[in-house]
Amino acid sequence: MVRRFYRLPPLTTLATFEAAARHQSVKHAAAELNVTPGAVSHQIKALEGEVGTSLFRRVHRGIELTGAGRELYAVLSRGFQETASVLDRLRAENPGAEIQVGASTAVAALWLMPRITDFWSQHPDIRISLYISDDVNELLASRSDLMIRYGSGDWPDCEAEHVFDDELMPVCSPDFARANPVTDVDALAELPLIQMHSVDAGWTTWREWFAMVGRPGAAIKGPSFNNYTIALQAAENGTGVALGWRRLIAPRLEADALVSLTDISVEAPGAFFLCLRRERSSKPDLHLLLDWLRVGPQIAA
Repeated sequence: MVRRFYRLPPLTTLATFEAAARHQSVKHAAAELNVTPGAVSHQIKALEGEVGTSLFRRVHRGIELTGAGRELYAVLSRGFQETASVLDRLRAENPGAEIQVGASTAVAALWLMPRITDFWSQHPDIRISLYISDDVNELLASRSDLMIRYGSGDWPDCEAEHVFDDELMPVCSPDFARANPVTDVDALAELPLIQMHSVDAGWTTWREWFAMVGRPGAAIKGPSFNNYTIALQAAENGTGVALGWRRLIAPRLEADALVSLTDISVEAPGAFFLCLRRERSSKPDLHLLLDWLRVGPQIAA
């Protein structure tokens, strides 16, 4: 048998444990590592067998670390973070280093891609990859150099720079609007409302929107999606009314693929931010991309 110099378990096992401990969830660790929850559980059991003690205990809504698990996670997390910092520095010293940009499907399709496409045409030698996910936990775990996020901007894991505010309004296809003229929120509440179920709790729901316009407790009926781009497509196809982020969906409004069903709108409680990982700030060409995104194609007012 080959003896490991540091007498460590396989690194895959340690990385799996670290992900499960960080998320406090087997499911989220599996999503991050692109494996099944069963594979994560198997790796954890193998590690527990090797160290001879339990590292997690099951609780009502998931798992939590035991004392031994907390001790192991503390040293692994610190070691992985330090390793990542060194690797980031080494990559930054490489002129061909790649820049990874993270965003949700909707932000990537509606806001980011026109800007990235123009940037690529002007700077073909700069390598950029996109990490697209509607799960904010996956975006954070992706370790993207730069993310476009919606919310308060008060995030300890990055330097957040405000890009634009938005407002929320009911939108639908032109044919649906002609067939369903409404003038008040009571009539709107009777229509099929396309709902979004997002992992990111920061996104505003129809229920919250009705409360903001003075109609709390409205019964929401209609299909639901976990992808905003598909929800917009359903609205364009005449399925119902979607909650539109006016500045984000400006291209769809300008093309008359979507129209505002009423003139009722509210300011979004959050805003959109460029989020730069603090440890990535020295990466070459990253600030060039940031400047481009700041002054790229103007968002419709």
